[in-house]
Amino acid sequence: MEKRSVVVVDDQASVCTGIASNLKFDYTVYPFTSGSEALEFLSKNHADIVLLDYEMPNMTGYEVLLSIRTTQLTKELPVIFLTAHTNERMKQEMMGRGATDYLCKPVDPNELKACIKKYLP
Repeated sequence: MEKRSVVVVDDQASVCTGIASNLKFDYTVYPFTSGSEALEFLSKNHADIVLLDYEMPNMTGYEVLLSIRTTQLTKELPVIFLTAHTNERMKQEMMGRGATDYLCKPVDPNELKACIKKYLP
């Protein structure tokens, strides 16, 4: 059986690498350090879920989410924010604007896997 695919978007390459090494046995992981690169990939390739940082230069995670939600091909794609923003207001705002879930960094690897499994049973 083919592995499900996870797109990881974080401007810190070390975060992408850490998440990829944690998930590589269970999923095919596509890491990107910019939102525009990830959106370009998603416009041509299938993904099962997106893990998305909020604070990124050039294009914020929110802008990436908006693009995902307004594109026919990806509008139903689960998007989990992984962010250092720990306040409840930010979480509620992102969930209200289409995020599927919201985890605070540093993310526990087991918590991340459990969250992904919730949306990719």
